[in-house]
Amino acid sequence: MSHIDRVLLEPPMHIGRVPLGIFLILLFTLTAGAQERKGGVKGFVIDSTSGERLSLVNVTVVGKGLGAATDHNGFFFIGNIPEGTVVIRATIIGYRSMEREIRIAAGKIQSLNFALPPLPVEIEGVEQVAERRTRYETEISTQPIGQKELEIVPAIVEKDLFRTISILPGVVATSDVSSQFYVRGGGGDQNLIILDGMTIYNPFHALGIFSIFDADAVKEAEVLKGGFPAEWGNRLSSVINIRTREGNKNRFSGKVSSSLVSGKLLLEGPTPWDGSWMIAGRKSFLDDVLQKFVRSETPFDFYDLIARANHSTGENGRVSFHTLFSGDIIRPESRSEPEYLWNNRAYGISWFQVLENRYLLETTFSFSNFKGELRPRENSEIAPRVSEIDDTYFNGAVTYFRENGDQYGAGFMFRFPSYHYSFTNAANYTRDIYDKSNETGIWLKYKFKTLKPFAFEIGVRSDLFSVLSVHASDAFEPRLSVSWDIDNAHALKCAYARIHQRMITITNEDDIVSLFETWIPIPEDSPSQQADHFIVAFDGNVPKVEGVNYNIQAYLKSMTNLVEYNRDKVDASDPDFTSARGKSYGLEVFIERRHPVWYGWASYSLGYTERLVGDFHYSPRYDRRHNLNLILGFKPAVGWDVNFRWEFGSGLPFTQIMGFYDRLLFGGIFEGKGYIDEKGVPYTILGEKNRGRLPAYHRLDISVSKSFTLGMVRLFVEGSILNVYDRKNMFYFNQTTGERIDMLPLLPTLNLKVEF
Repeated sequence: MSHIDRVLLEPPMHIGRVPLGIFLILLFTLTAGAQERKGGVKGFVIDSTSGERLSLVNVTVVGKGLGAATDHNGFFFIGNIPEGTVVIRATIIGYRSMEREIRIAAGKIQSLNFALPPLPVEIEGVEQVAERRTRYETEISTQPIGQKELEIVPAIVEKDLFRTISILPGVVATSDVSSQFYVRGGGGDQNLIILDGMTIYNPFHALGIFSIFDADAVKEAEVLKGGFPAEWGNRLSSVINIRTREGNKNRFSGKVSSSLVSGKLLLEGPTPWDGSWMIAGRKSFLDDVLQKFVRSETPFDFYDLIARANHSTGENGRVSFHTLFSGDIIRPESRSEPEYLWNNRAYGISWFQVLENRYLLETTFSFSNFKGELRPRENSEIAPRVSEIDDTYFNGAVTYFRENGDQYGAGFMFRFPSYHYSFTNAANYTRDIYDKSNETGIWLKYKFKTLKPFAFEIGVRSDLFSVLSVHASDAFEPRLSVSWDIDNAHALKCAYARIHQRMITITNEDDIVSLFETWIPIPEDSPSQQADHFIVAFDGNVPKVEGVNYNIQAYLKSMTNLVEYNRDKVDASDPDFTSARGKSYGLEVFIERRHPVWYGWASYSLGYTERLVGDFHYSPRYDRRHNLNLILGFKPAVGWDVNFRWEFGSGLPFTQIMGFYDRLLFGGIFEGKGYIDEKGVPYTILGEKNRGRLPAYHRLDISVSKSFTLGMVRLFVEGSILNVYDRKNMFYFNQTTGERIDMLPLLPTLNLKVEF
């Protein structure tokens, strides 16, 4: 290993403290300057027909170069507006733009709300929206996924959030079979999955073929790939923050849909009080298509249910109740084969409120449970396995807005998970463990925006229990991001973040298909896993090409104290864990074309991922060097949608088979027959871990849909073809037989949906 490699793998303990101090001094000096006569405006943007609050709406001050975008609550805030009368414009594709005039008073924050009417899409004369997204001023690696993105990607059996996430730059999926994904060289257990404030520990159906989140029920997902702001922590690689639809506040409506795998029903409507509700359920009824994924006669059965109810607390607030249930069963007909069961249960309540036009309060309290079981039934050679985790979680945050545009944020959280896991390893050693842990955190951040064209966000996060532990250094997590608006269309950003994690899974990342993950805490006497994120980005609009945005990012992630569970532990003297270090670095390019009739999306990633365990250096299974995704969607006529996706990925690492030999068991010695004539048992000789590379992967998917309006009802018919040119993409080599196993062949699917 080179000197540079060793430097990058060493823990940068000092990084983050010096820049933090410098910028604190700079910012406090700047805020002490002269105050201009300026004010601000805040408000909400809703859909005029359903009353649902709209996210990602660009809200701008016409002619002033100022703006913001609505968050998941439909809320926006713009500060630093000169005193006087101004025009505020709200725009988003699919809705009619609206302008409102308002008088700004110095030192005050005014209220202004918008109700945007949906805009029917016509092939000619559509309204163009070409403004760069302004929602993420200082957040550097955050990508929103909404219904538009979910609809544009050809479905693999069904529309799925995780399948769409896997197309983003910096995200790697290792197979067609699983929707599991890996972000910027991090493991699968380094992704934090949040649904309406509830932590979800196993978000997969049917061996991971797709997620438990019904795409019709998802309003938006924020994908944070690095450089997290201070309010996020506890996972090294990513945060997937999913929000469900609020429900139609004005009338009862619904959707009924069916695929070749399952049936779905979504209902929504107003409540007797000032609020709305939504419930979405899905149940499998055919498994022929799923059996093609796993290439065996394996009977599947699964369901999921997501529900939400909201109650308005005045014009500026809302209380919401959330719940999620899901379950999976794999039960072969032969009782000599084991059965697998796993399920999720989650409940939560959240409160959002704006007070005195200056304070934004958000709180969440939730409980979640995951339990997975392997039951041997009549197979005495298989040991039972259990994995269960209960999680109680609370989070509170407050943001204070100043009329000059600055924002102060603070919050705290606590999480008390309890674990039960039981399994027998290869040495026939049984582990049956009950354990508990706790995670607490407090965070502060300050967003400074008055030094135009620069914006700064400085934050710090701390685990309170770590302060009193032997690893007090774990309690310090500095966060820093800087944005420079070169002009109204281009920005340069950079960010640094330190993050810790004290939960891992004992699932082996080398497993081809993992049924469920077993979560366990890191021992109290062990240091936390740590990652330092360094990111530089350049984004903006493509010059002279209306409606096209781009984003280019370079990143380095240095990881220390990585913990891997020792699944081959035999006795008490063997270590429970092994320690590793690692790094990942790369370049990402994302180009997007947003238009009511045409939609284009191109993402490219160049990535390197390395691990070091003692003196052993290797690349993990998800180390993909090149990854390219091209998405194109268009409407050739009213009611028609045609979508294409082409993907290319360079070969993934794998452990090569060097040969076979017949291993003698010497059973004849004890039977008196000797062992000269014993044939032995075939045994595989493997090469060095992950030194080989699979062939390159590529495929083309196409979907075509047509909508019909029949009175108050709309009917949608969608046909998809996966792997159009039937590319033989290699999945893995069977290490027992040496047989090559390929991924999915050409696979047509059909979906029907009725909206009313």
